[in-house]
Amino acid sequence: MKSQCVLAASAVAVTGGALFALTIKFARVVVMPRAFRNVRVYGVSGNRITLEANRRTTHPGTFGLAYNDRQGHAIVGPIYSQDRKRVEREIVASIGGHPTPTRYSQWEGNVFAGPAYIDPAYQDVMIQVEGGEAPAWRIPPAGGENENGMWAIHVHGIRTTRINALRTVPAPRALGYTSLVVSYRGDGEGPEVPRGASMLGLREWRDVDAAIQYAVDHGARSIVLFGWSMGASTVLLAAERSRYADKITGTVLVSPALDWRSTIRHGAHTAGLPRFCGDLAMRALGGRRLSRIVGVPEPIDFDDLDWTAGPRMKVPCLIIHSRGDEKIPVELSHKAVSANPGVAELFESTEAMHAWEYNVGPEQFDAAITAWFGSRSSD
Repeated sequence: MKSQCVLAASAVAVTGGALFALTIKFARVVVMPRAFRNVRVYGVSGNRITLEANRRTTHPGTFGLAYNDRQGHAIVGPIYSQDRKRVEREIVASIGGHPTPTRYSQWEGNVFAGPAYIDPAYQDVMIQVEGGEAPAWRIPPAGGENENGMWAIHVHGIRTTRINALRTVPAPRALGYTSLVVSYRGDGEGPEVPRGASMLGLREWRDVDAAIQYAVDHGARSIVLFGWSMGASTVLLAAERSRYADKITGTVLVSPALDWRSTIRHGAHTAGLPRFCGDLAMRALGGRRLSRIVGVPEPIDFDDLDWTAGPRMKVPCLIIHSRGDEKIPVELSHKAVSANPGVAELFESTEAMHAWEYNVGPEQFDAAITAWFGSRSSD
């Protein structure tokens, strides 16, 4: 009997230890940086490229391909042919050398290799932030610099860089807005943070606030904040907490993280884990002791990262989201609109994976933003 009790206690301890390890591991998946996912290039012939076929490389639309240690960048367009293993697509353009066969290229949403491909007159600027500097691109409006005081600030999501946020520049630029495409702490360009851990916007918003100050110091009187994925959480916090909140006249959010609790539970489910693993991960991220073990600098308050529970948005908000988003369910955007009536509205795009709404329909994407600006000016 005694030996049975010892065995039972040992089994409980082992199970508990395994569950604890899984909890910490999944919590780190939520907030820690990850290596780029490599895609194999089998061959290139003229303007045709043959890649390994997977859910991403066979996705309809136009995408970016980085190679040669990210020194080269190709714009990859329509599919010519595909089977289970390979897909052949068109190379629309390339810089930094033509792609060649390799096991080490990265498939991504970036369709602009840099700000110069939107406007050669862009400027590299530095934003002074807490603990250092964060580089940004300042892109003039179509027609050149003006003094109308209209600025747009573009904020990328987690585990990406500011190049990802260039896709929201064309629409406001055509309307006369100066764009500031920013970096922030922990993204590899802004100030370093321990282990590169993200606070899901709860610290990063201060760097956006510093960018807002830069815009105000350079003549901004009306500022629209654009946020991608986690960048949406970041700009919404900035809109609430900024010293210059009176200058912020709207937000545009793409594939937005509007309820991190539901997003993390969904992530657990899609990873094949029980949903309670997501709850345990959130307890770890929100706990004073366990959050240190995870590696975040302070506990994460998930109440502060939920815009679906009740009216909270104070300025007009356009949400662009797709039912094809595999990371953040579009239903959360519907909930946010319902929770913020008369303030938030949703444009549901052609089906696209996470943050690829522009890639599947750039004209449709830009038109939705332009129409939203037009409806605000007529109110």
